[in-house]
Amino acid sequence: MSDGRTQAKKSVPKDEGYDNGFYGVLDKPNIKTVLFGNYRFNTWYGNAAYFNAYDTAHMALGYDFSNRIASDPSTVTNTENSNIDNNHNDDDYWLNELYVCEYCFKYTSNSHEMQQHRVVCSYNVARPKVGKLLYRDDHTPYLIREVRGFTDPLFCQNLCLFGKLFLDDKSVYYNIDHFNFYIVYGYDNDVNADPYTEQHFKPMGFFSKEMLAYDNDNNLACICVFPPFQRRHLGSLLIEFSYALAHVTPGQYHSGPEFPLSPYGKVSYLRFWSKKLASVITSHFKPGSSFSLNDISDFTGFRKEDILLTLEYMKLLKKDSRGNVKLLLGNLQEWCTANNVDPNQEKSMMNTEYLLL
Repeated sequence: MSDGRTQAKKSVPKDEGYDNGFYGVLDKPNIKTVLFGNYRFNTWYGNAAYFNAYDTAHMALGYDFSNRIASDPSTVTNTENSNIDNNHNDDDYWLNELYVCEYCFKYTSNSHEMQQHRVVCSYNVARPKVGKLLYRDDHTPYLIREVRGFTDPLFCQNLCLFGKLFLDDKSVYYNIDHFNFYIVYGYDNDVNADPYTEQHFKPMGFFSKEMLAYDNDNNLACICVFPPFQRRHLGSLLIEFSYALAHVTPGQYHSGPEFPLSPYGKVSYLRFWSKKLASVITSHFKPGSSFSLNDISDFTGFRKEDILLTLEYMKLLKKDSRGNVKLLLGNLQEWCTANNVDPNQEKSMMNTEYLLL
């Protein structure tokens, strides 16, 4: 199983990765497709942690390989010529299809096993019970629940394994005791669902947070919205929630995500920060008034370095001949027009009245 302890590692080729101990990091996807409930979609990145490091032929998922060795130790000496699983027969991938439970993230390469599991899965309930409810919006409707790694280790390990398939710059480790996971649940509006069956909330994305981080201003370790549920602005919801959570966490009022960000995370954060800063500067810092980077940081709770990164991205900073950096407020309206943003009408995915912090 996996962990939730996510750290940045440079992607390395498959064989070199094993030789140098970078288990879990690959240079390309090794699992072709995922079946997550009724959704089928391609993976984005490789994840060797689904497999046993001693299974050089990749004949089975890690738990299945270990079970086979336990029942027949000679199996380990015959892996190179073994082809006993029809799901492991594509030369470009270690596994053609991975079946993942859309409630608890348990996985298998056997469709029949997943069908049996879904019937008895204890997480397959109308409203999730795992962890602690910290946000409840019955209008959208979305829930966010906090799950502690040391309390529900198997759930969190399987969640991390699944998330790694869509995160490029995070490698997977096994120690999740010092991480909390914040999971957004919603209705998936599945057209194939039985209309006579009560709809169930399903996990759609998450972010992790290290509880004993070396850098205390990190309010988020990694963030992932699962492919079937993207373009619902759930990334913005999770980011907003991470700052609300940081505001009630001692020493984290000025905070932000752990770097480096994944490509998806970087896009999500720059979009979120840009819209927020456009609104704050327009509404609270009038032209001609004097304000500083500290003032903006105090008002938003954003780290100063994140603000500077975003202002540079928005092309609102200019360095003069003396090396001093100036804020070009005149370019703000131009940026808002180009990006179809109304700074006077800030839109938020999160309703603070529904926070249970």
